[in-house]
Amino acid sequence: MQNTAHTLKSILIIYTLLVWQTIAGAVVWEDTFEKEAKDHWQYKGNDATWKVEEGFLKAEIHAQTQWSTVFELYQFIAYPGPHNDFTITLETVGAHHAQFGIALAKYFLNPATKIEEYGYYLFFTNDMQASRNGSIFVGPGKRWNTDELQQMTLHFESGRFQLQADGESRMDFRDANFNQIDIIAFALAGFVTEDVNIGSAWVDTFTIDGLAVSPKRKLTTTWASLKHF
Repeated sequence: MQNTAHTLKSILIIYTLLVWQTIAGAVVWEDTFEKEAKDHWQYKGNDATWKVEEGFLKAEIHAQTQWSTVFELYQFIAYPGPHNDFTITLETVGAHHAQFGIALAKYFLNPATKIEEYGYYLFFTNDMQASRNGSIFVGPGKRWNTDELQQMTLHFESGRFQLQADGESRMDFRDANFNQIDIIAFALAGFVTEDVNIGSAWVDTFTIDGLAVSPKRKLTTTWASLKHF
C-alpha cells in the first residue's frame, strides 16, 4: 500500500510539472497591511520612513536638507516584473503636504550614455506626472483637488493607462514605448522649504488583479505543496 502511494505521488508530481511548464497564469494579490513584509516590499530612498500601523501603510517625509525635492519609492517585489495587463486598486488612500500614489516604471537604454534608466508615470491622488530616472518637479499646482480618495484604480495593458478615482474616469492614454511595466511601487513626493520634516501619506489596501505568474514560479510553489503530501 505504501509503495502504491509513493507511485501515485510520483505520477502526480511528474504530471503537474509537465502541465505547469506549458501554462502561465495570473493571480489576484492583495495586501491589507496587517504586518510588515520585507519579502513583499522594498524601500528606495533616504528622506522618508515607511511603516505598517493599524492596518495602514503609512509614510512620512523626513528630509535631510531644506529647499529640496523628495521622491521616495516603496517598491513591490513579491512578484518581480515585467508585468502587463493588470489592474491596481488602492482603498482609502491620501496624503497631507505631499503627493502620494502609484509609480509604474520601465527600463530604457539611454542611447547617448548606453546606461539603463527608468521612465516613470506617477499617478498621485491629485495629479499625474512623468519622470525620467527619478527626476520630478513637485509644484503647488494640483490637477485635481483630491488629496484623499476612497478608491483609486489604475489599469495597464500594452502601453494603455486608464486611471479612475472614486468611480470616475480621470485619464485614458497610450504610450507605445511602454509595452510592459518593470517596476510597480508606491511613490511619495514633496518639496521641502524651511521645514525639513513635512508630509505624510497612507493607504489601507493594495490589490493587483491579473498579476502574471511565470511557469517557473508556479513550479516552485507546486513542488513545495506536493512535498507535504
